[in-house]
Amino acid sequence: MSSEELGKKPNWLLLKEAAESLYRSGKIYFTRKELINEVKKRDPSRSDESLELEIDLVTVNSNSKDKYRDPEKLFLYRIERGKYTLYNPEEHGELEKYIGTQKLIATRKKLVEEVIKALEGLGFDVSPTRSSKPLEPDLIAEKGDEEQVIGVWIIDPSAPLSTQYRYLAYIIGSTLLNRNYSTYIVMVPGELYKRIPQEIIELLSKYNVKIAIIKEERRYTVQL
Repeated sequence: MSSEELGKKPNWLLLKEAAESLYRSGKIYFTRKELINEVKKRDPSRSDESLELEIDLVTVNSNSKDKYRDPEKLFLYRIERGKYTLYNPEEHGELEKYIGTQKLIATRKKLVEEVIKALEGLGFDVSPTRSSKPLEPDLIAEKGDEEQVIGVWIIDPSAPLSTQYRYLAYIIGSTLLNRNYSTYIVMVPGELYKRIPQEIIELLSKYNVKIAIIKEERRYTVQL
């Protein structure tokens, strides 16, 4: 891998790769210094200060008010001061225990606002689904002059990955059974998108189902 490719990786991803590498090597517990050294083997240009800050952001039980909400970016668990392991929800408790249900709700609200903003920027009139019937999308986007009616489903990046998988399966079934829309957009977190086989994405496109990506750094951005 070239240094240019490495430079494109955010600190959180390099830390995740480093932590997983240490864990696989037999170090179940590791220090901040060991983690930083492992990252710098991959990319010496990363500063200790930026990595120190990022460790707090990716630790589920850190005290940082700015820690990430995306489950894929919360992968460390602090055992004691300066000592860490990989976060395991079965051992350490579900994510909601650390970031709170109220924060999950607020996060989803911001995400829905970003999706609506992106669709309105493309000229659509967007409204939440008023019906609670099964198979209905989260949002309906309409463009009258083109007679386009789009059903939009949103998978919350702040939900546990297991929940994201279950909701994805439900949504795929919904898009195939509910044929009331001209196009279907399924918004998925970037890390979940990577886990969807390409042949599934290609198959869904034949039914006018498009998988779109939600990216999250300091805030959500939507790639339509």
